[in-house]
Amino acid sequence: MFKRILLITLLAAAAGPAQTVNCLVAVVNGNIITLLDVQVAAEFGLGLAAAEGTDPRLAALEALIDRKVVLDMAREARGLSGEELDAALTGLRREWGDDAFAAKLAKFGLAEKDLEPFLEDRILYERALALRFSQTIPVSLTEVERHYRDSYVPEQTRLGKTAEPLERVADGIESRLREERRMKQTADWVRDLRKRADIQLKKDCLK
Repeated sequence: MFKRILLITLLAAAAGPAQTVNCLVAVVNGNIITLLDVQVAAEFGLGLAAAEGTDPRLAALEALIDRKVVLDMAREARGLSGEELDAALTGLRREWGDDAFAAKLAKFGLAEKDLEPFLEDRILYERALALRFSQTIPVSLTEVERHYRDSYVPEQTRLGKTAEPLERVADGIESRLREERRMKQTADWVRDLRKRADIQLKKDCLK
């Protein structure tokens, strides 16, 4: 990890002295997160979506910290093939478009391959969560009926729409409740890992 950070830092330093690349934003269980890491994750949309009006680098930093604490624990999620990384790079390039993608790389003096560690951590993080929370989360009929009565019908009324019968929307409501529960369990688990991790923040670096 340190070698990766050092390599990217040196590459960015070669791009121009105006960029601050050797500032440490955080150290997570001994793993370094540099300003460049945060900037790249924010620039390419590889972190969390930032709330409107907030610094996207802060959302990127939170995502990078989450990934490090989870991947420290989830060793079973290790191992990404070259084909998977190539596909992820292709997808990212397609998402931004060739010209914008090339401009973003040039902004930091990076080559495509320099994005692979970011993509690998993101994919392995998502894989670790999927493995841990792969079992179907039970949702009872009572919960579906309650959501239909207390949330779905009032929402449709507010929008000036006619509520569909319960039997037509029950599956969708069940899926939504299951996903909400899975997201809460995931967030709680990651939050607990962060509490037990050794995290040193140096956010002055982001000013």
